[in-house]
Amino acid sequence: MQTQDSRLQQVVAIIQQANQIAANTELDTLLDQMLDLLIKVTEGESGTIYLYDENHHELIFMVVKGDVTSQRLIGKRFNAERGIAGLTVREAQPVFVHDVANDPRWDAEVGEMDNLNLRTLYSLPLILRGKVMGLVQIFNLDPERCDDPEELVVLDLICARLVTELDKTRLLAESERRRRRQEALVEIVSQLTTTLDQEELLNRIMDYACDLLNVEATSIWLRDQAKGDLALHLATGKGREHMVAQRVPEGHGFIGHVVATGETLIANDVASDPRFYRKIDDASGFTTRALLCVPLRAPRIELGGTRGSIEGRIIGGAQALNPRDGRTFDAEDIKIFESLTSQAATVIRLAQLYRDVDTLSNRIIDAITGAIDLKDPYTRGHSQRVSEFSVAIAEELGITGEELYRIRIASKLHDVGKIRVPDRILKKRAALTEAEFRQMRRHPVYGLEFLEENGLLELDLLHGTGPALAQHHERLDGRGYPYGLKGGEIPIIARIVAVADVFDAITSNRPYRPARSCDEAIAILQRVAGSELDATCVDAFIRARARGAILTQEEREGSR
Repeated sequence: MQTQDSRLQQVVAIIQQANQIAANTELDTLLDQMLDLLIKVTEGESGTIYLYDENHHELIFMVVKGDVTSQRLIGKRFNAERGIAGLTVREAQPVFVHDVANDPRWDAEVGEMDNLNLRTLYSLPLILRGKVMGLVQIFNLDPERCDDPEELVVLDLICARLVTELDKTRLLAESERRRRRQEALVEIVSQLTTTLDQEELLNRIMDYACDLLNVEATSIWLRDQAKGDLALHLATGKGREHMVAQRVPEGHGFIGHVVATGETLIANDVASDPRFYRKIDDASGFTTRALLCVPLRAPRIELGGTRGSIEGRIIGGAQALNPRDGRTFDAEDIKIFESLTSQAATVIRLAQLYRDVDTLSNRIIDAITGAIDLKDPYTRGHSQRVSEFSVAIAEELGITGEELYRIRIASKLHDVGKIRVPDRILKKRAALTEAEFRQMRRHPVYGLEFLEENGLLELDLLHGTGPALAQHHERLDGRGYPYGLKGGEIPIIARIVAVADVFDAITSNRPYRPARSCDEAIAILQRVAGSELDATCVDAFIRARARGAILTQEEREGSR
């Protein structure tokens, strides 16, 4: 029989051990060590801890000791009406069972403690401020432990300590989760100002969603107006490599419902929902258990001035799939996912507008250069070919990105000044007079003036393209026009376009001579390389030709 002093010392030691365990800030570690202590104090054989999810009235199986096979249940959720565990939560009172195996309240279907010869069970609710937070179950303990008031006081003390620290740990975890989410949103907004690469931005946003929501995968689906369905635009996370070219008929599945109604929805058990579109899982091999689905709302965009605005609209939807660790989606998940997908919708809409503006700009440029070529039937397609040749040369020189884009546009516009050259000169079959030739030689200057007068060179799209327009007939030896520039005075963009222009002129038919062969043209380029044309650009041209990036007018027409 223990003396009063020894019993007091034992209780103090237990409380000290509980305090040491409470120093843990990791929830799993806290629960694991607290369960060890409770089993030790009660001299039980095994035990479990459940947490209670009040929002969904479910118990989450968190920790198990003493039965290895029951480890498979960790993270699983069960309806809080089931078994003795459910009874403990509903009544918020301890429950002692003398014969577990034969008690009708015991839910054996769960598969808990299958490998143990179950005898006794003590189920204690974890209560904080009158609310049940979870419960502890101790199996195969001595019944006298539950009849001894002193033993029960010790258990109550440990459970009170556990539930207090449990609450703190959960609050800390939630605080950290919110902090990380806020940091992610700030990071995403800052990244929106550093790149216009739509796919890079969307992948970053949805990777953040995977991380912050702690889900297996995310996806973005966009409306295809032409086909009348929803097309997978992007997938991140588990199984993304199998999510290729997937499509969902409009109005079908969770994604179709969300896009059609504009409603956000949560399905924590998709298999039991008739809206579940199984064909995507069948095709991809991915198993969807739960999802959060939100509409992608493109924001209203004010264009400024008298241009009005573009109204907001739903352009698609986004999904977060399968929360990890046995979680279910909740209101906080909706909030963060809607914030992230709002950024994604903005990125998509701006990218669409950028593509529209880029397409419009290029078509206007094509229309202008086409009109120039129409003035002179012998130069049909000349501007487009020179542009393609110039880009091929630039690529061989290692030019990329923005500079390459400007070379493409500038070389296409290199002859825009011919708009101001009279048709009688452009279409003249006989040799030009000296006066006519002087006017023809003014076309590079006319081109530059044309763009300057219309404010086009102020656009970022055409920034730095003036030399290609005004100097593509300059020569290294100073015998070119219109300015007679020499050597290093001629910028690289003008040198590139000069090589492309000369080659196309030699290999195209002219009123005064037939087209020459490609080999003859290359021989001429090599002969004047270093004296008239830039030798590095000529070499780059020859390499581009060798890889098939350059075809003459005759070769193009012959391949049709």
